[in-house]
Amino acid sequence: MIMTKEKNSTITDATFLSRSGSVINVKDVVTEKECWYVEKEHRYVLAHRAIQKIAALAGISKNYEVTESPLIQPSYKNELEHIVRVTIHCTAKVKGQKKGCCHDPIEHELTVTGEANKTNTPVRGRGYLRKMAEKRAFDIAVLEHIGLYDTTFSEEESETMIGNSPGAFQNAQISNVELEALKEEINALVASDTADKLEVAKKSIDEKNKAKKFNDNQFKYLQTLIADRQMSIGTINKEDRPF
Repeated sequence: MIMTKEKNSTITDATFLSRSGSVINVKDVVTEKECWYVEKEHRYVLAHRAIQKIAALAGISKNYEVTESPLIQPSYKNELEHIVRVTIHCTAKVKGQKKGCCHDPIEHELTVTGEANKTNTPVRGRGYLRKMAEKRAFDIAVLEHIGLYDTTFSEEESETMIGNSPGAFQNAQISNVELEALKEEINALVASDTADKLEVAKKSIDEKNKAKKFNDNQFKYLQTLIADRQMSIGTINKEDRPF
């Protein structure tokens, strides 16, 4: 989605395909109150309600599957961590095309991981962390499926990246796509309730980093999680935390 800041406009002529395959201009769907520009990211943020409208027009079903991470149990040790996987379904079929939809010639479904905890969620959303994780996963799945994710992100995702609460995401900005690739490492860290288990998880991450399995954002985020776990377990104090 090519969305750039212009002097006399809120968004440019970014487009997506409707359920019938016709082209829709985003500016005709999203109001000025439903999007805003983030200077630091050089991208626009779309409100959740705007993404819901776009999803309906694009033919993405209101019915989607949500599964909980089997390894994550929200507790105060992991800052009430919630990790869910949302699978969206697109009904925008193309006549004569056996697979996929008008947005993707192969797949009409997409599964994305959403995550939320007390440290990466503003105060107003901390009372429903499970729902926040679900909304983040749904929003990013919609934007990615219809090809609008590269240059914009959702309101719920932006709160993990530039929110006003302290936490890992302020020190290591990371997108949901990057986060999705880290689910194995995140689960291992969150499940590390002793110093020995944490050391095993940390060693595995260090080895993968040496093998260039992570980019800078991902590795810095994992280092932040490691420091948080060390604080929870009691192997380091808050003043010794490296981030």
